[in-house]
Amino acid sequence: MQRVEVVVRRVHWMAALAPLLVVVPAHFFVDQRVARWAHEQRLEDVRVLQWVTELGESTWWLIAAGVVFLITALAKRDNTARWAFAFFAAVAGSGVLGNLLKLCFGKARPIRLLEAGEFGFSPFSYGHAVNSFPSGHATTFGALAMMFALLFPRFWVAFLVIGAAGASTRALIHAHYVSDVCAGYVLGMACALLVFAVWRRWWPTSVPVRFV
Repeated sequence: MQRVEVVVRRVHWMAALAPLLVVVPAHFFVDQRVARWAHEQRLEDVRVLQWVTELGESTWWLIAAGVVFLITALAKRDNTARWAFAFFAAVAGSGVLGNLLKLCFGKARPIRLLEAGEFGFSPFSYGHAVNSFPSGHATTFGALAMMFALLFPRFWVAFLVIGAAGASTRALIHAHYVSDVCAGYVLGMACALLVFAVWRRWWPTSVPVRFV
């Protein structure tokens, strides 16, 4: 089977960074409207949305990637092990950066808006109620979507669209605002691309390759 190097193109970076353009406008003109609408529609009770949104829980993906890495490394299936490590690095790295940004921004979650009319930022505040920006689940969706897009480049657009749909559930169940989701999705996709950029820069001979 032919082995082909993973190619990170300019279009990947354009797709990864494009949602940044709507983060600020969404904060001022969309966030509160969507949160109130989703609450009125009781979308948080829709089972399908609950199931889909849980796919953005990073813990499951980190465990899965870790298990695959250990099994394939012991079996000396080096390329698969490297892909598992890349997935782990993208999800974990974006998660760490996302948590740091949550602390820096201290954005109140939609529940604070719905219960007390609070909307805004309390920088360097700690707690679940004030760690809305960026969305951690959306960050995971973004990292996974871009990693799968690089692994299966023929379907890269489809993976990014599917990932965006999954990330959007965070706003639909009013766990996060639209701007939180956009920022998180950008962060996840960008971190996935950075994994390969750093890997290729410092350890070029061990970069995982895809099979065609």
